[in-house]
Amino acid sequence: MGAWDFAVFDDDTAYDVLDDLKESSDIIKDMEKYFDDVIEADYVEYEEGYYALVSAAVLDSVVNDTQYRCDDEDYFEWIKSLKKIDLTSLQSKAIKAIDVIISDKSELKELWEENEELYSSWREDKRSIQKRLL
Repeated sequence: MGAWDFAVFDDDTAYDVLDDLKESSDIIKDMEKYFDDVIEADYVEYEEGYYALVSAAVLDSVVNDTQYRCDDEDYFEWIKSLKKIDLTSLQSKAIKAIDVIISDKSELKELWEENEELYSSWREDKRSIQKRLL
């Protein structure tokens, strides 16, 4: 796990996912797929979980103007460009996907549980995304 802290964009994988999202030709379709992959999974692999988490964070930034700490230079400009797209239809799936990611069906949860110092912060960070998307 290439994480240096508990927030969504505190992991190398998040930036790979972000690059894929920024290159998407149909961001609604792709984000919905990432959420569905997690919701429908018997077990959520690390990368699958990150695709859904980054999608949820992007959605949160667009819908709620949430300012994430993000090292991607173009992130905030890209978020502004997404504001012309109605992404609100994805909110309920994002909430459900996060429920699965923080459940016992998730590799991300298993890995974070090993970090006794940061696990509760990681979990609360994901719950706060859910609360904003309600």
